Amino acid sequence: MDAISFEQGCSPDLGLRPGREPLTLAWAYGRERQTVISLAASAGRQTMNLRTMPGAKLVVLRRPLGGVAGWAGMDADSDPKRPEVFSHYVYPEYRGRGLRALLEHVGWAYLDQRGCSTAYMRMELDHHGDLFKSGRESGYSRQISPEEVGRKFVWACRHCELYGDPCRRQAFLAVDVQRALAASIRERGPLDLETLPLRVS
Repeated sequence: MDAISFEQGCSPDLGLRPGREPLTLAWAYGRERQTVISLAASAGRQTMNLRTMPGAKLVVLRRPLGGVAGWAGMDADSDPKRPEVFSHYVYPEYRGRGLRALLEHVGWAYLDQRGCSTAYMRMELDHHGDLFKSGRESGYSRQISPEEVGRKFVWACRHCELYGDPCRRQAFLAVDVQRALAASIRERGPLDLETLPLRVS
């Protein structure tokens, strides 16, 4: 996996093939947020969190000539007892650069900044079993039961357009935010969210 480095500013370097060009890590709002919802739907990804949680934050990896290479969402307001990270996605041609871990890093930093000690994740196991397994083996996540996560969190899935009400094989993780953030900082150094947008090279 290539090392990720950060630079201030957003000037594009042109001429690199897709998947290798520098990207910009930034918060998405308004029209860009709606664009990501459309892109997620066309990629076969669920969009319920972004559609039903207006206060959720969305971070994107912008391409230099327009478009995005990936995105991730996080929410600490819709259900303050169950802050959530969701919709981590990186297009296949951009994988292998550590970008998914970078998006996770933003989520941990944001939730830590908001004073959240635990974050929650929901996964559909038929399509995301490998991600669930790696999350469970991370050292900072544990699998929890639907009863432990609570009915409100479980039934938020009734808005999912992909898997039904709720999905057939659903699983939940509770993540220790401080431990997850510490692991991310060890991997790539600290990330100050106040400096976004950041160039990722």
